Amino acid sequence: MSSQARGLNNFISDLRNSKSREEESNRVEVELAKIRKKFNPGDSKLAADGSNPSLSSYQRKKYVWKLVYIHVLGYEVDFGHAEVLALVRSAKYSEKVVGYAALSLLLRGSDPVMASVIGTLKADLTAGPGDAARGKKAKGAVKNDAVQCLALCSLANIAGLELIQAMHVE
Repeated sequence: MSSQARGLNNFISDLRNSKSREEESNRVEVELAKIRKKFNPGDSKLAADGSNPSLSSYQRKKYVWKLVYIHVLGYEVDFGHAEVLALVRSAKYSEKVVGYAALSLLLRGSDPVMASVIGTLKADLTAGPGDAARGKKAKGAVKNDAVQCLALCSLANIAGLELIQAMHVE
């Protein structure tokens, strides 16, 4: 991992250095509380999709990666879906990668938020060669074939009858 994700590296190191399962569990609970507080600020307004617009790209990716790691360790992660969706909907490839990885692991086809993901999945799967940055080579511009692969892999991992039926029409 790069030195840019120092907070994530420190968190993983803390968990690996835990002397007992209880110590690890306490550290995870503390981190979940911090992330929940960052995702749901009491004093500022949330975006229409439920995400926190005041989070930077770096912060959003870092907190979502922490949620993914916590989930992989076997702990219940029942929040942060709006931030994952914000990453999936992003025009930046680095954000889409994190978003689709988290989407594949944290969400199931039966989750209520899946209805809001269907449009993004369809758009990413059916995007033509000129759709990615509308012909411009913007910084962080998305490559269509890579995005289609991310969307297809997520679709295969999520499953769910509603999602499959919605995608089958296309």
